[in-house]
Order: sequence, then C-alpha cells, then structure tokens
Amino acid sequence: MQNLEKLNTERSKHEAEISELEGQIARWEEQLSIPGFAETPAGEDLRISVRNAESKVGDIEHKISVIDQSIAWIERKANSAELMADYKEKMENWSLDKADLHGKRKTLSTRLEEVRAHNEQAITKARQAEEEAARAYAQAVAWDDADGEKTAAADVQKAAKVLATELEQQRRQGLIVSALEQEINLIDKHIEEAVRESEKIERSAVRLATERLQEEWDAAVQQLIATGSKLYAGKRYMGWEQNAFHDLKVRNELNSSIAWDWSELLKLSCQYGPQQIIDLQPGAFVEAEAS
Repeated sequence: MQNLEKLNTERSKHEAEISELEGQIARWEEQLSIPGFAETPAGEDLRISVRNAESKVGDIEHKISVIDQSIAWIERKANSAELMADYKEKMENWSLDKADLHGKRKTLSTRLEEVRAHNEQAITKARQAEEEAARAYAQAVAWDDADGEKTAAADVQKAAKVLATELEQQRRQGLIVSALEQEINLIDKHIEEAVRESEKIERSAVRLATERLQEEWDAAVQQLIATGSKLYAGKRYMGWEQNAFHDLKVRNELNSSIAWDWSELLKLSCQYGPQQIIDLQPGAFVEAEAS
C-alpha cells in the first residue's frame, strides 16, 4: 500500500489531467458543431481525437477509483479501533430495535387473532340462536301451540335484533382489524429496514476485520518464510532435502502477485551456512523444551 500523501498527489494529478482533456474535448466539439465541418476530412480526424480523449478520460477515472479505494483502505486502517467500536454499537442498537419491533408485532398479531375469533364466535352464536328460535316457532305452529307460537315469535324477534347488533359490531370491529393489519404491515417494514441496516453494518465490520486479518496473515507468512528458509538450509545440510517443502504454496493477501513455493525457500536457504543455522534464538530452545 502506498502512503496517503502520495496517493492524494496522484489523485490530484489525474483530476488535473481529466480537467484538461474535458476542456480540449469541449473545444473540439465546438469546432465540430460548425455547419459542414464534421463531414470534412479534418472533421473526421477531430471526431477520432474526441473519441480517443473520451477513452483516456475513462481510463483516468478508473485510476482515480482505484486510488480512492486505496485511500479508503488506509483511512479504515488508521481508524480501525474507533470504526469497529462504532460498528458494534450500531449492530447492538439495531438488534435491540429488531427485538422491540418483533415484540410489538407479536402483541398486535395476538390482539388481531383475538378480535377476529371473537367476531366469528359472536356472529355464529347469534345465527344459531336465530335459527333455533325459528325452528321453535315452526314447531309451535305445527302442534297448534298458540302460547308457544307467541313465545317463539318473540324469541325470533329478539334473536334477529341480537344478530343485527352483532353484525353492526362486526362492522366496527372490522375497522379495528384493518387498523391492526396496517400497523402490522408498518412494523414489518421497520423490521425489514432494521435487518437491512444491521446486515449493512455487519458487512462493513466483517470487511474491516478481514482487512486486518489479511495484514496479520502477511506478517505471519513473512515469519514463516524466514523460518522455513533456515529450516530448508538445515535439511539441505543434513542431506534431508529430498521433497522438502515440495507441496508448499503460500500467497500474500494484500499483494496477490507475491507468492512463495519450495523453489523460493531453496533460494533463500542458500544464504544460511552451518553457523547461521546453529545460531537460533534462545527462545526457540525454551519453547522446544516446553513442548
């Protein structure tokens, strides 16, 4: 990674190049707007120049985009601790929001089912009462029961009023049901937003952590190669080098063009003689004894 000052200098340079090219393109296009000029050989040459200049602008804009990514990487690295703390706080807040919203949704859904169930039960009961009163009236007529007929007729009228009342109540409850459904839909939208924002922040946090892990990997690989080359030298000295590290293949994360295999270790091992191989750090012997 280049340093920030150099990147900003390069970016400013590219911006100046674009500004100059765009000014030249504007002047050429002004010439091409002259009636009849575009169809002349000179006009054709100028159109080619415009296309070439526009292509250069696109190439430079791509370079600026790459520089911006590098600048953003450096800024994220410089503020890693603060950024990660902010990401964790925001993820926790969104998690609490989601839990609260799910709780509200559960309460509304429960109430909605209760209202619907009550309405259905009340209407069913009122219809059954009306039907039973009507059957009682019919039976009274069939058995020529004048008193029963009067009682049944009154019951029919009473049941009809109850049913009418329940139907009106159902209409009013329908407004409540509709309002509850709308509120649930609104909460569902808020939940979707919370999930989107939480996943967005989570992705940023994972990206930041991955970038730091890439740096740790590259540092560990450098240490591994340094140790491996001295180990290769030891094996070579002892005559144990046959197929040593034959399947080794390790890559740098931040610069994918850098990779090491057994041949790289072989080259690096040549700088170590017996004295350098013997000259291990004291800690290495301590760790070996401890293990």
